[in-house]
Amino acid sequence: MGVLSVARTSFIILVFLGVLTGVIFAVDPSLDLQVASFFHDLAAQPGVRRLDQVIDAVRQVGPLVIVAVIVAAIAALVAKIFWPLRPTLISTRAALFLIVSLALGPGLLVNVVLKEGWARPRPGMVTEFGGDYAFMPWWDPRGACDSNCSFVSGETSSAVWMTAPAMLAPPPWRYVALGAAGVYSIAFASMRMLTGGHFLSDVIFAAIFTGLVIWTVHGFVFRWPATRLEEDALNARLGKLGRNVTRIFVPLAQSRGARPDKQTPPV
Repeated sequence: MGVLSVARTSFIILVFLGVLTGVIFAVDPSLDLQVASFFHDLAAQPGVRRLDQVIDAVRQVGPLVIVAVIVAAIAALVAKIFWPLRPTLISTRAALFLIVSLALGPGLLVNVVLKEGWARPRPGMVTEFGGDYAFMPWWDPRGACDSNCSFVSGETSSAVWMTAPAMLAPPPWRYVALGAAGVYSIAFASMRMLTGGHFLSDVIFAAIFTGLVIWTVHGFVFRWPATRLEEDALNARLGKLGRNVTRIFVPLAQSRGARPDKQTPPV
């Protein structure tokens, strides 16, 4: 199956799952409460409560993994700006793909637009589990949560974003990397539900929305002829940017470093 066929199939699956999830949880919102009740009871078990420190440690590692990947991408772009002939660990297009997909998916869409604008209370906030707020179905943004709300799961979105670097792995290892990213995502989604942070629909929609953002940015950078970026042309633009920055700031730094009281020797 070619790249375009895989991309088309992936898009159809994501859209189908999104529509199916929306319809199922809209027709029967109590499914969210039932799954949340299962995780609530599971979290109360003594054997599971002993894992609290392990879960906290794993959740601390998640952001560090994201930072490590994105720092490598930023370093590759900076290297191509100021040292365009120096080889980098990842290509310029790959670095751009990683940075833009992270910024638009887990960054803008999930943590800025949805979590701040969709006032759905978290499971631990609703009356069914000892909280003070009324439960709200996924489609109703008129909840009592003020900020950093339940819809959708930010940590699940960040975990699912790890499929973006997995897509860049060499073909023999790509499916292994994607499988590992899938297990990683399911683990974080399960932990968020186990700790009462999200409903099932929150984590499913987080995965679908993030997947669609990754799919779109990948198409823009790699697949679509109208927008596809060529590596050599992109490196040339970055090199030109680096030369312009050097022309502006190097003379300025030299002039600031000069001693005004020192006489200029005669020619």
